Amino acid sequence: MALKYQPHLVNPIVFRSSGSATLKPNSLRCNLSVSSTTIHVSVSEPEPVFASVKTFAPATVANLGPGFDFLGCAVDGLGDYVSLTVDSTVHPGQISISQISGDPAASKLSRDPLFNCAGIAAIEAMKMLGIRSVGLSLSLQKGLPLGSGLGSSAASAAAAAVAVNEIFGGKLGEEELVLAGLKSEEK
Repeated sequence: MALKYQPHLVNPIVFRSSGSATLKPNSLRCNLSVSSTTIHVSVSEPEPVFASVKTFAPATVANLGPGFDFLGCAVDGLGDYVSLTVDSTVHPGQISISQISGDPAASKLSRDPLFNCAGIAAIEAMKMLGIRSVGLSLSLQKGLPLGSGLGSSAASAAAAAVAVNEIFGGKLGEEELVLAGLKSEEK
């Protein structure tokens, strides 16, 4: 098995707000049997390192001539913001969408995290991290018009996945974050 370190080419913008959260430590115990040998591995659920974070994901354009839907670029200044907070009123291991604001058409978006791109990506990132003891509250500020061709749903999903990752210390890599965002595009 080979491991490769690849520095981040593009760093998301993350605004951190430190705060104290009274959270209980949890761990997951795994047993792996190989031949007649049993290996015990204790995997700890990551604790939040911030009480809240705010992330930004830019608009994107992929209509670049012969590279249609293959080549793309980020648009400077336009995008979506996600604010994520550790919330003791949200059932542990779940996420709640508390608010969607911004674009006037944003009121059409579902606040049910199972039917919202930001919610789906956040849930997937939580699953990847093994989060089961902390509830999170998400607020989405749409800076992109819906259906504009500027990657509105992808921006919401990317900002949400990065927010979940950052609130728990940035343990997921770029590949996992992309997979979390792609999960939201399946529906």
